[in-house]
Parts: sequence; structure tokens; C-alpha cells
Amino acid sequence: MGSVIDYIECPNCKSPDCYDDFYYKTGEEYVHCSDCGYTKSVTIKNREKSLAELTEDDWEVNSVENPWGCYRIKEIGNVGWTCGTLLSEKEYNEIFDKVQEHLDSVDEFSLSRYVDGKVIKTMVVSSAKIVNEIME
Repeated sequence: MGSVIDYIECPNCKSPDCYDDFYYKTGEEYVHCSDCGYTKSVTIKNREKSLAELTEDDWEVNSVENPWGCYRIKEIGNVGWTCGTLLSEKEYNEIFDKVQEHLDSVDEFSLSRYVDGKVIKTMVVSSAKIVNEIME
């Protein structure tokens, strides 16, 4: 399966750091903005059919167009990050509680939100210490 990853302007917050991962062999697409949490996925429901047999009903489109925010977690010793969209402050609080339970394995935990036309980034945990520092 081949894909092309590109950065596009986020349809929600207009950030240039929104990535678009397009699978050119299947036509599937995944879009995610790490500044506001906007996400969209276009995937094939029925993989039993060939691409030529697919109809409009064989595609599933999911999106979160006005999210509450986006989180990023980096565990100690890992190169990559776990990122995700937050739908509510309740979801954020649940993730924050889990991070606190495993603080000894968390290198960084940050929150990013699009509020009143501005992206606000907060470093919540850095090197296993809760800091709640707003990054400009």
C-alpha cells in the first residue's frame, strides 16, 4: 500500500501543520491537525470488493470538525508520540488522570486547543513533572 503524506492548511484552525495521509492505491485518506485536533478519515468499509466495484455506500467518512482540543504524549525512551483528538474537557481530564497514574513513564504530555481564533499550547508534563505551562 502506498501513501503520500503532505501538510495542508487545517480546515478548522488554519494551521499549516495539519497532515494529510492519502493512500493512492485505495483512495483512502487520513487528516489530522495536531494544533486543534481536527480529524477526518475516508476509509473503505468492504475490502472484499475490488476498487472498481466500490460504490458510494462502500466508503465510510468520519470527521471531528470542531474538537475541544488535541493531546500529545511521549513516553520515556520512545522516539514517537501518541496523539489524539479530544471531544470534551471530560476526555482531557480522563487522560490527565491516566498520565498522573503513570507519571514515572511519561516524558512529555501536552495539550493544544483552538480557542477564540488562536491556537493555545500547554505543556502539561515535562520530564515526569506536572508543569501546566502555556507555550507561546
